[in-house]
Formats: sequence, structure tokens, C-alpha cells
Amino acid sequence: MVINENVDRKVIPVASGKGGVGKTVLAANLALALAESGKHTVLVDLDLGGSNLHTCLGLKNINPGVGNFLSGAELDFCDIIVETPYRRLRFIPGDVLVTGLAAINNPQKKRIAKQLLKIDADFIILDLGSGTSTAVLDFFLVSNSGIVVTTPQPTAVTNAFGFLKNLVFRFLQRALSSHQEVKRYITSLNKEHLPHSTPTVSQALSRIEEIDADSAKKARLYVTMIHPKLAINLAQSPGDLDAGLKLRDLVRKNLDIELDCMGLIYDDAAVEASVTEREPVLRFEPDAVASIQIKRIAEKIVKEPRFPLTSGDREGYGDSFELAHTEAKEDFKGRPDGSPGIVPSDIENLLQVITEQKKRINELQGTVRMLTLKDI
Repeated sequence: MVINENVDRKVIPVASGKGGVGKTVLAANLALALAESGKHTVLVDLDLGGSNLHTCLGLKNINPGVGNFLSGAELDFCDIIVETPYRRLRFIPGDVLVTGLAAINNPQKKRIAKQLLKIDADFIILDLGSGTSTAVLDFFLVSNSGIVVTTPQPTAVTNAFGFLKNLVFRFLQRALSSHQEVKRYITSLNKEHLPHSTPTVSQALSRIEEIDADSAKKARLYVTMIHPKLAINLAQSPGDLDAGLKLRDLVRKNLDIELDCMGLIYDDAAVEASVTEREPVLRFEPDAVASIQIKRIAEKIVKEPRFPLTSGDREGYGDSFELAHTEAKEDFKGRPDGSPGIVPSDIENLLQVITEQKKRINELQGTVRMLTLKDI
């Protein structure tokens, strides 16, 4: 695991507990924002089995990628790093339609991780698949400070918590694998599928201490090394940050880790339009509220030399969530209509109103014709 606060070359995985939360779009635009800030950045598509990150950059799926590197082709890893139309941003394609990569094995994962750490760049952004497969968890654990993307919806927040829970226990399983009884205990936890059957991390550490005190001591140290970040995407109002606060409290209570908030990103019509046009929203509409919010997240990362640790310059704010709430309120007020833009529910309501109006107009026209005939 790369401890990002101790190195200049920072690896930042981006993952989510479920699909459809905008993870890939955020990863692409965050990488571009870092590049535009003057940092050499490499964006890597590790959503193996469902790679589509190239579309967000407007690139054709014609370059060899991770799939070709793993499939036995005579390629060095540097051969699959391609230039993009954007200065200081390079890209590593994903599976490139090579089959059988959705469940890669441990040697393949280690091979990729080893090559990633050799890349010469300031930032390496990894776009991972959604869910809690071991491949996703292991790639997220390449560094200690990845970003978990969620929306405010309860299902997404629940899945984000599930991702973080699986992440912590997967980390402990790997870190304590040398002690067989401890390893068997942690492995048994991953097989619990009944509601509330998995113990909290504190409870698990107490049990590990009963088995082996040295392993428990190591485990407590390892847990303090994990510094995940949260990005709340597709929000409708500043109040949606409450979902993040609930997740933070749940993580703190059950997993013994602190979850910081990088920011809230509104559901902006410009983002959907940019995806259709195959262009990052930062270039498609630089002044869109989503563009401003993503650039702010990049700025927070760049200005912290020891990211994910903070330098304590958030004077006047209790924590990252309080700062994010203030930012979200200002962004919301900054919209011409005081809202993040037209969203799907707004469109559905508008169509319904138009339909009802047309129906009413037809009824009135029919009444007018009947009255006219009666008069004649």
C-alpha cells in the first residue's frame, strides 16, 4: 500500500459501492482538473470487464490497454500509456474488449500494481469498477486514500458503507495473513451474510487480541493508516450532504476509521450533455456548477502536500463536512434559478404538465366547436 502522505507521486483510486453514481465521469474530470492545475497526471481505466473511460475523454477504443498487457501480448507497460488531447494528461486504456478480465487472479493484480507504482507522474488516478469484488478492493488498497463516490440516495449510501466495510476487513485479511488462526477468523467474517452478523471492527480486533496480541496491535495500527475520502455526486441541494454525515457517523461507529468529505457535486445538465458529446465537462462547459465543484476537489488535493492529511488551514470550519456544506450552499445560490439545473424528475414533471395542458386545450376546443354549431 502506498502511504500517500509520505510520497510525492500520489495514487488515488476512485470507486463506488454501486453503479450509476457517476464514478467514471468524476474520475475523468478530476484527472483533467489535476492536469490543468499543472500536475502531470495519468488516468487508468481499471474497470476491467466494463471499461468505457476512453469515451469520457473523447478517445477511440483503438489503443492497446491493460487487457492486452495481461493477455500475453508482447507489450511493456509503458507501451500502453497514450497521450490525450489535454496537456499533462496521459491515459491507460482498460480491457479494450479483451474477454475474461472481470475476475483477474492475484498474480495479475500484483503485476498491474507493480507497474502502476513505476509510472512517472504527480498523480495516478485509478477508475475502478463498482461493487466489492476482491479485484476492486485490492486495487483500491494500492494506496491509503482513495475516493468513494456515492449519490445521496439511501441505496447508494448503504452500498458505499458496504464497500468501506469490505475494504477494511479485506485489508486486515491481507495484512495479517501470516498468522493462520487470525487469517481463518477474518476470512470467516467475509462468509457472514445474515443482517448485522458482521462484528464491528472494534469487536473483531478484540477477538483477534484473544487469538494473538501482536496481531491485534498490528491490526489497530493498520486501521489508522486508511484514509478514504467521500464525494457526493448528483446532489440536488445542500441538504443532500446529510447523507454523507450519516455515512461518516456509521463508518466511525462500526469501522473505526475517519471519512473525510472532498465535496458535493450537483446534478448538472451540462454533465449529461458533455457525456453525449464525448468531452469532459470541464472543457465542454468550464463554468458549469459541476465543473467548478470538481475543480475545487482537485484544488484541495493539490494544495495538500501530505494528502490525504490536511494542514489544518480550514480555519472557521469544524471539519471537511462543514466546509463542504458551506461550499454547497454558495454553489446553490450561485445558480441563476437557485437550483443545480434541470434534472430528470423536473423533465418528467414538465412533460406531465404539458400533456395535461394539451388535454385541457383539446377539451376547450371541442366545447367551442359544440357551442358554435349550436348557435348556427
